[in-house]
Amino acid sequence: MPSYPHYQPMRNLIVCTLLISQLNFPLTLLANPFPSHLPSWDDSNIVIKNKTEQYEFVLARGTNEDPVQVKEQSKTTYYCNSFRTAIPVVEFYDDKSTIDEVKIYVDGSKAKDIKPKYEYYSVENIFYSDAHVCYFQLPLEKKGTESEVQIEKTINDPRYFTTIFFSEALKVENKQVTIVVPRWMHLELKEMNFATFKIQKQLVYDSRRDADIYTYTIRQLPARRNEAQSPGPSYIYPHLMVLSKYADGRDGRITYFNKLDDQYAWYKRLVAQIGNDATVIKGRALEITRGINGDMEKVKAIYNWVQDNIRYLAFEDGIAGFKPESAQDVLKKKYGDCKGMANLTKELLVTSGFDARLCWIGTNHIAYDYSTPCLAVDNHMICAVKLKDQFYFLDATETYIGFNQYAERIQGRQVLIENGNTYLLEKIPGRPYTQNTEYEKRILKIEGASLVGKIEQKWLGESKEWLLEGIHSVKKDKLPDALTNYLSENNARYIINNLTYSDLNNRNNDLTIKYDLQYKDALSDFGNDLYLEMDFRKEMEEYEIKTKDRQQDWVFGYKHHLIHETELTIPAGYKIAETPPPLKVDQQDYSFSITYKILGDILLYNKELIIKNTRLPKAAFEKWNKDIQQLKKFYSEQIIFTKK
Repeated sequence: MPSYPHYQPMRNLIVCTLLISQLNFPLTLLANPFPSHLPSWDDSNIVIKNKTEQYEFVLARGTNEDPVQVKEQSKTTYYCNSFRTAIPVVEFYDDKSTIDEVKIYVDGSKAKDIKPKYEYYSVENIFYSDAHVCYFQLPLEKKGTESEVQIEKTINDPRYFTTIFFSEALKVENKQVTIVVPRWMHLELKEMNFATFKIQKQLVYDSRRDADIYTYTIRQLPARRNEAQSPGPSYIYPHLMVLSKYADGRDGRITYFNKLDDQYAWYKRLVAQIGNDATVIKGRALEITRGINGDMEKVKAIYNWVQDNIRYLAFEDGIAGFKPESAQDVLKKKYGDCKGMANLTKELLVTSGFDARLCWIGTNHIAYDYSTPCLAVDNHMICAVKLKDQFYFLDATETYIGFNQYAERIQGRQVLIENGNTYLLEKIPGRPYTQNTEYEKRILKIEGASLVGKIEQKWLGESKEWLLEGIHSVKKDKLPDALTNYLSENNARYIINNLTYSDLNNRNNDLTIKYDLQYKDALSDFGNDLYLEMDFRKEMEEYEIKTKDRQQDWVFGYKHHLIHETELTIPAGYKIAETPPPLKVDQQDYSFSITYKILGDILLYNKELIIKNTRLPKAAFEKWNKDIQQLKKFYSEQIIFTKK
């Protein structure tokens, strides 16, 4: 099973940068949980003038464990509009596919000095078992010249032939996609995201080949854009889902995924081949749970142990392995992908006497569900444990999330649960924004031009997970300084003393930090008046969305809930003539509420910012930007203390 956040195998990608990394950044960089815009590669110097792709289902020759294959042929012509350059051409393949031939032509002549490289695809020298890459640099000699790449490829199992994406990293002037389906092959082509694109479809019957031939013609197809915080590609780009149901082969019917039962049966056969060693796993489970009483506490201990001790290795797109590694292998290596970690979690629980099961799930990165049986519908694997007739879902790839808390990427998603020869189809429970509350309480007074007092901050759910990720990337001897820099947002006037914090290794409790504050030069003195900007943080004031070039909806990483409360003692001999009127914004997807109130000699400041839904539609950008401007304006209002 490909690890999050895959969508299924890529088709002839042209990329300018391949970047996969484990997030391991200094805590001082974590002050902004809302990522900013990322650059896109939209090089108008090079376009795809013409591209043809053909996919044909064929019966394999001779004895073959995969009796049906898909033969893929592509021809891509690149055109240089302006200046000489070279572009990288990349083609991925795996243990269920082969690249049979690559031909390269530069300015009409066959290129003899360009030799494609074939390698394992790896990150930090860790090889991902079946992921390979073929790549080379393709020159375009000058303005007006063309270069051409022809690739022949074989997909050895139709189960892995799941999607055909039409868009490319470059603008496409003309493209034709042909699928040749002999009548002995039974499938469905599901058209996705066609509405706003110039796509024509033709279906003809070829009596000579006794095949249906589907031809899709696309003109003036925009380049894919790398926009930050966008929905997954399957929500955006035009493509076909290829639902292979069954084939009438030479030796009888071959069933692929005619219905979900078939897909589950295939998964079950793979799981049966794992070869877990219960003796090894039981020994480790006994060590983990020694001295712990109560079923719930034992389950938590096992789950947390996997989170703490097994390194998660994610891989972006294209890996075709759906068989989990054995639990003992993951235990020995101390790293694994989602399916390996899920299998280890399950086996540790099963050998401890619990009803634990493997689960297949598609994260919110992909647009499909199990109504379309296909390997494209799920891209992740987790574990479920049943306690007192209730399933709890355990995703150990979420290293710092608590028990019975769920990341946004799986909330509300269909989940396929092991159930012997049958399966259960459930949904991961949704969680409200309150799961991820970030709370700050300030009790302050004025001393000269400074604010002094006590601060308590608290993080829950995914806001806690996000912070703990940064905390645990910092060496222990550097942690106090890193936390101070983070809490002060690197403001040298924000002096923190007596810093204490809760157990940073207990992800099942709230993360709490307390400290004493001296905020130097927080006030400005003008004669008889003192001026104060009440809010230290001003969260989200810079979150106006640049709409000029933005094409897609905006997707927040998780639902946000920020609460800040301040109690400020009004200094003796001063009064506050008036406070700014409250800010009240309440939209379907978000809300902002900030109020001031005077109670005797105490000024109360209360702020609550909520992201209710993580997907902000493009149609809502204009209103969002106006509301952010309101927020920014409110932050700029000052409190004026006047002598009585």
